[in-house]
Amino acid sequence: MLNRRRFLSLLAFLPWGFPTAVSAARRLVALRQSVNEQRNRIVLEFDGKIELKRKFAIDNPPRYVLDIKQARVSKSVPSSPRFDRNGIVEDLRSSVSRDGTLRLVLDLKRLAPTEIGKWLTPDGKRDRIVVDFLGSFAVPKSSRKPSVSSKKPSSRGSAPSTLSRRRPLIVMIDPGHGGKDPGAVGKGRTREKDVVLSISRKLHKLLKADPRIRPYLTRNRDVFLRLHRRTQIARSKEADLFVSVHADAARRRSARGASVYAVSTRGSSSSHARWLADRENAADLKGGVEISGRDPGVQDVLLSMSRGAVQEYSLHAGEYMVNSLGRVGKMHSKRVERAGFAVLKSPDIPSILVETGFISNVYEEKLLRSSKHQGRIALALRSGIRNYFSKVPEYS
Repeated sequence: MLNRRRFLSLLAFLPWGFPTAVSAARRLVALRQSVNEQRNRIVLEFDGKIELKRKFAIDNPPRYVLDIKQARVSKSVPSSPRFDRNGIVEDLRSSVSRDGTLRLVLDLKRLAPTEIGKWLTPDGKRDRIVVDFLGSFAVPKSSRKPSVSSKKPSSRGSAPSTLSRRRPLIVMIDPGHGGKDPGAVGKGRTREKDVVLSISRKLHKLLKADPRIRPYLTRNRDVFLRLHRRTQIARSKEADLFVSVHADAARRRSARGASVYAVSTRGSSSSHARWLADRENAADLKGGVEISGRDPGVQDVLLSMSRGAVQEYSLHAGEYMVNSLGRVGKMHSKRVERAGFAVLKSPDIPSILVETGFISNVYEEKLLRSSKHQGRIALALRSGIRNYFSKVPEYS
């Protein structure tokens, strides 16, 4: 009896498509792969925009299947690609159905948690399907290379990654503004960029004393950083959490209290959240036009469509921050607000933005200038971070 696996293998030797479907079909033109200690990544690049119809895993034997509407495989892609022996993928097979649907079958050594996203290429004209098989992979030291983090939470709500117990948890602390961008300025001429750098340094020192956590700062001096550069730094360190520190401002001078924000792609949770996000996102304009162009990897991040579960874990982290900050002083909002902050739009790192108080409020401006109050805020942020990590099973 011919089983399904054998049947698909035979289909792979048939012509790539049928005359009625091929004329409008997109082509799979490149296949790339990489393996590090935490994931086996497969990148499938097409020559245009594609529609991913279905994706599912099958056991006995283990394999992962993708169905792409109106597509075929280019002759430039080997019919039997060689896969890294340290990874989980053994082979790639393909077939095209009568309606023009391309079926790609990745034969696996075993089933593993799988994350998948469809990303645009830097020119915005072509699609890539990125499949990450998560787990523990024994990569020889000689073949280890620095790589961009691929810890994308699954749409089913799993944790951001299966973390290696051998490395500490990485927190990227991002002091807002800096350099030619002072941020909000209080009535007493207190500059947001100075206050948040001081708080961030205190938080960095506190977290550094925890052996389970390795903190980094996006900036440790008065320097201007574009928003995408902050995200890029976090990704280069494979951060498990991104915390952007700010001091709020409002048109209403009586507004006061701390707030915590997570990113939203569907609009803001309040008019103030929308106004604030617009103001923060405009910070890049202070640096003028960037001539060099962005790193393609960062463009992939900004254009990525796979952010759903990261937003969920960002909200979890934000809730712990709200609880901790509420013990220090007044909260402007007792829930995690949502807005379209560009600096929080990483698809694979839970990210939050903390407004430590209103620098536009005369009373809170004085508090924010106080080293003692800054220390209390830093302690609250450390508590929120530690509580978040302790409540997620993969971290604890």
